[in-house]
Amino acid sequence: TRSLRVGEKQEFQQLLNGVLSGRDSRRAVMSRAAALGLSAAAISSLSLAAKAAPGVTSAKLAAAAQSSPATGGVLKVGLQADPTALDPHTQSLTAIWHVVEHLYSTLVRVKPDLSVEPALAETIDISDDGVVYTFHLRANAMFSDGTTVTADDVVFTFTRLLDPQTASTSASDLSSVKGAAEFGAGTADSVEGLKAIDPATVEITLAAPDASFLSTITGSSCIVMSKAFVEANNNDVSQVAMGSGPFKLDEYIPNTSLKMSRNEHYWEEGLPYLDGLEMLIVPEDTARTTSVVQGTTDFIEYAPLRDVDTLKANDKLQLAGDANTNIRFVTFNMSREPFDKLEVRQAISAVVDRTPMIESAVFGHGTPVNVIFPPTYWAALQTEIPAPDIDKAKSLLATAGLPDGFKTSISSWSQYSFLSNAAVVLQEQLKQIGIDAELNLVENATMIADVHTNHNYDIGVTGTSGYIDPHSLMLNNFNSKSAGNAAAYANPKVDDLINQGMLETDPAKRATIYQEIQQILLDDLPWVNLFVANQFEAMKLDVQGYQHIPTGSNAFLRETWLQQS
Repeated sequence: TRSLRVGEKQEFQQLLNGVLSGRDSRRAVMSRAAALGLSAAAISSLSLAAKAAPGVTSAKLAAAAQSSPATGGVLKVGLQADPTALDPHTQSLTAIWHVVEHLYSTLVRVKPDLSVEPALAETIDISDDGVVYTFHLRANAMFSDGTTVTADDVVFTFTRLLDPQTASTSASDLSSVKGAAEFGAGTADSVEGLKAIDPATVEITLAAPDASFLSTITGSSCIVMSKAFVEANNNDVSQVAMGSGPFKLDEYIPNTSLKMSRNEHYWEEGLPYLDGLEMLIVPEDTARTTSVVQGTTDFIEYAPLRDVDTLKANDKLQLAGDANTNIRFVTFNMSREPFDKLEVRQAISAVVDRTPMIESAVFGHGTPVNVIFPPTYWAALQTEIPAPDIDKAKSLLATAGLPDGFKTSISSWSQYSFLSNAAVVLQEQLKQIGIDAELNLVENATMIADVHTNHNYDIGVTGTSGYIDPHSLMLNNFNSKSAGNAAAYANPKVDDLINQGMLETDPAKRATIYQEIQQILLDDLPWVNLFVANQFEAMKLDVQGYQHIPTGSNAFLRETWLQQS
């Protein structure tokens, strides 16, 4: 077996993470890449990333992090959206993730440089064929009620995620586990690849090697739940929570607030420093900015991008963040006419002008893209974005038999202005080619149900974020059998390539596979990709120790403290 920390096959990704995060200099990365004998293409990609990497923390935040930690105090956090529920198995929503990451732990977790480190699992052994993962749980890993986290809890949690009765849109996160397909189809009573060897040892066997497996199980869908607690609540943990994270839930008032206090049984010695978190739900951008400026909150997530420059100039505040792993896009319901016609999707793509979208949606703090990944990402397909072409768009509609356009609707998130604003701009742009689209801005739960689950929409302006490895993003959104495939897109070639990308362990070969997928998606257009948005957190100067993670996670509140006056 080999240790998680020494896998040579992860060297390329680790080098890229280092340069993107600003942790490693270009010279150090290039020297290391040459010493490892990476290919010319890989070295070229690293060089490009080094030139474009923005870094992830402000100078003020870096200086603050040099202080000695202090214990105590309650941090008031301004959340952008209500989580609606606290069970990431039954709903897939970023707002849920931004809450449960403080209440639960995962077997492994993501570091600010996007590499993966052990969490509940103290050590991980991986078989030489890359199929069997053995997780050795920490002896001091406990839930907030003082009970020990066991291998049975892990097996229970992962089985629950895969259970067809749970109907989780995130079940595909564990699709590579041996027996997951049979269990999900209801033809097996248990998942063959999930075994508790003893109370402190979990063995997970995959159906085939999966280069993305460890990255995938860092996600909120793979938090470890207490079997006893879930069963005591009749399998309904949508409004209650009890995990092994740094904090424990004291109160949740939907659409208003959440209160958490320090988990005295947390497995990381000395953490968290804070006595607790008081999370206020402040969806309106101006109100969220005002809250941190006036002191109603100490820290806000999703610092409104229109206010970023003003917040940076405020000498009482500091910002963390910059580029994030996200994508904002237009998705089509390909199971409905006329979006089943390629020419219609091509016409809409041809009329899209990303510049006003970025200005309106993220106030210039974004990167236009027509493929899924930003140019600096290791698996990105390097392309040029064509200028909008109204005449071409009209011609394509005529070819589709719709020379006068048609009526339709655009669904988007009412609570995420960076998406709803883009939807407004798209609505105006479509008028240029005779498409009259009614704007349908809905709450989170409706958007998840209608667009991301049940295909009850025409056009959606939405997004996804937090990816580390390309596989989960591709699998969840473009595999023909995925419950999260909002576009109802099906292409056997893409299914096959997604599988190849999972099995391949050579970084350069994986990059080629994902670039081929991106080209096919660019040709088929289930999505029209719009932009990658920057993301920031704003906080008072006495908030110290926080680190931004490019997935958008706020998990480092576990290491945050308040400077004592």
